[in-house]
Amino acid sequence: MAVKKILLTGASGRIGRTCFKAMRKTYDFILTDLHKPDDEIGSPHQFFQADLSVPGAAEKLLAESEPDAIVHLAGIPDPDATFEQLLPANILSTTWLLQAAAASSCRRFVFASSAQTIEGYPVDVQIHPGLAVAPANLYGVTKCYGEALCSFYATQHGLSCVALRIGAFEPKDVNALKSARDYSAWLSPEDAVKLITRAIEAENVTFFIGYGISDNRFKRFDLSRTREVLGYQPTDDAFREYKPGPVLFE
Repeated sequence: MAVKKILLTGASGRIGRTCFKAMRKTYDFILTDLHKPDDEIGSPHQFFQADLSVPGAAEKLLAESEPDAIVHLAGIPDPDATFEQLLPANILSTTWLLQAAAASSCRRFVFASSAQTIEGYPVDVQIHPGLAVAPANLYGVTKCYGEALCSFYATQHGLSCVALRIGAFEPKDVNALKSARDYSAWLSPEDAVKLITRAIEAENVTFFIGYGISDNRFKRFDLSRTREVLGYQPTDDAFREYKPGPVLFE
């Protein structure tokens, strides 16, 4: 069986670097970002420096790389960002990339959405599949736009799309979780790799919104449909890994 070619945007970001390092022996990667990653890339993988917010850049990149799937991690993940800051990376890049993907031979588009699409709900409300979006900031609004655009290209143009609402992605070596919400929304690097791999490989998906958290004792998201549709089986638990004190939950 031929090895799949994966176009990975945001390759210099935290999740991008984590995925490439863990999956480089499984797939042939075409990496792209505004800046080249510090880590060695190595054959057969390639890096293309590109600004995907520029019209025509995505079409050129896909024509040169011809990926089987795209994992779109690029974007500004800042809840405090202004619309002017978010527009190029979160709106325009996603728009041009999806448009180019639908016109290419790419068959799966994995979109890194965010838990910020639903942060308008109280922290003690578990988010179930099908619950209406409730962004609490403009960053979340841009991710709602990306999800809607994925649905459009999936249902109207035949491009299989998986949107992943990523939670609090943090490494295990430093506990950066500050609140009960962070613990319930934690996504470990190992589980992130599992999630994105399943988003690439899951069959018979037209459009699906999955949830990106680990198997935390208390979960911000209900993972039942993500497990069922994608075959995602997380194993880490923030409450076991970091053992928060009772003061955090008073």
